[in-house]
Amino acid sequence: MVNVEEKKIDESSTPTAPLPVDREWISKLLKRYPNPNSRRQDKALVVAPMVDASDLPFRLLCRRYGANLCYTPMIHSRLVVDSKTYREKFTGTWLETADRPLIAQICGSDPDDFLKAARLVEPYVDGIDINCGCPQGIARRGDYGAFLLEQEDKLLKLVKHLVANLTVPLSVKVRLLPDPETNPHKLNDPSYKGFDTPAASLALYGKLVDAGVHLLTIHGRTRKQKQDMTGVADWETIRKAVELYGDRIPIFANGSIEHYSDVEECLRTTNCDGVMSSESLLEFPPIFYKTPQSPPSQRTIGRLQLAEEYMDLAKKYPPNKGGQGSGLKCIRIHVHRFLHKDLQEDTEFRQKIIADKSLSDLEESLELCRQKHTRENHSVGDEALSWYRRHRDAKVQRDIQSERNDAEDIDECGDCYTGGNMFGVADGEEDGDY
Repeated sequence: MVNVEEKKIDESSTPTAPLPVDREWISKLLKRYPNPNSRRQDKALVVAPMVDASDLPFRLLCRRYGANLCYTPMIHSRLVVDSKTYREKFTGTWLETADRPLIAQICGSDPDDFLKAARLVEPYVDGIDINCGCPQGIARRGDYGAFLLEQEDKLLKLVKHLVANLTVPLSVKVRLLPDPETNPHKLNDPSYKGFDTPAASLALYGKLVDAGVHLLTIHGRTRKQKQDMTGVADWETIRKAVELYGDRIPIFANGSIEHYSDVEECLRTTNCDGVMSSESLLEFPPIFYKTPQSPPSQRTIGRLQLAEEYMDLAKKYPPNKGGQGSGLKCIRIHVHRFLHKDLQEDTEFRQKIIADKSLSDLEESLELCRQKHTRENHSVGDEALSWYRRHRDAKVQRDIQSERNDAEDIDECGDCYTGGNMFGVADGEEDGDY
C-alpha cells in the first residue's frame, strides 16, 4: 500500500509538452499488469466508474474474477480539492500492482479545479477520465456528466487544458447526444428531418480526438435512456466511431452487456479495444472470468459466495477509509445487488438487511441466507441475473417505488449513484449543488 502523503505532488509543475498519444497504450497496460483470470488478454475487460460501487474492495473482487482494467468511483473535482474529509476518502490509500491498471474518473467543468484534482491522484493511477456520462439531475446542476457533452466549447476547452498539463493519458467517458429541446419553428418546417443522433455524436467524438484525448469510452445510449427507458445500446454507432477514429486512439464500448456472450458479440460488432460493464458486474462480477459462468447451467460461483468474498475484502479495505465508498452503506448496497433475488423472494430477509447497522449484522444476514439455501437445496447452476433485469424484463417487474421507499440505497444507473449523500462528505462541507 502507498499513502498519498508519502509522495510530494508539485501542483505548479507542468509537462514540457503534451503527453504523446500512443495508440497502443491500453494494450501495453494489459501486458504490464496481466490478469491470468481474464477470459481475454488482448482486450480490456473493464469495471465501469460508479459512485459508491466501484470501490476498492469491489474492484479487487472483479479482478479476482477476470476484470483486467478498473475505474475508480467518480471523484468530484471541487470536493477533492476543498474538503479534507472527502479528499482523505479518495487519496488515503492506494494499492500497488494489486489494483492496476486503474483509471481515475473525475467530474467537473472548471479547468483549474479539474487539473488540481487530477494532480492529486495521477501519481497513483494509469489515466484520468472525464465523466461525460452521468445522466442524473445532480449532474445537470453541477455542470458535468452527460450534460457537459451538450456544451461543446466548454468541454473542448477542458480537454485541451488537461491534455496540455497532465502526465498520464486522458480519457473521456461519453454517451450519445440526445435530441435537443424541440424548436417549435421546426414543427412546421417540412424540410426538417429530425435530429441525427449518430452523426452529431460522431462529429463530437472526432473533435475530442482532435483535441488530444487518449481514449474514448462510448456508452451507446443517450442521457435520456435510463430506468424503464433504458433500451438497447447502439453498438452500430460505436462501430462507426471505431472505423473513424480507432486508428488514432483505443475505444471502449459500454452498454447492453449482460453475459460474456454479449462481450464477444460486442467485440465482433464494434471491433473495439475493450468492453466496459457496470450493472451486470454489480450483480455478478465473474462475467469476465476465465471459467465460463453462463446461465442457466454453467454458473459455478454463487451469489452468496460473492457476497461473502466481498464482505471479507471490505473488512480488509473499509470503503470509507481509503476504499472510496461510503462505509456500511456502500457495503449494504453491494450485498443488496448480489442477493437481489433472495431479497425479492423473502421480505423478512430483505427488511433485516435494510435494518443492519454493522458488519456483524450483515454477516449474520449472510448466514441466514446460507441456511435458507441449504434448506431449499439451492442450486448455483440455476441462478440468473435479477437486479440487472429490474428495468429490462417484464417477468421480474415489481413495485420499484415501494422498494425505493424501503431501501434508499438502490441506485438507478451505472454512471452515477444518487441515493443519500452521494459524495460521502461530512454534513456542512457541501452545498448540495453538484
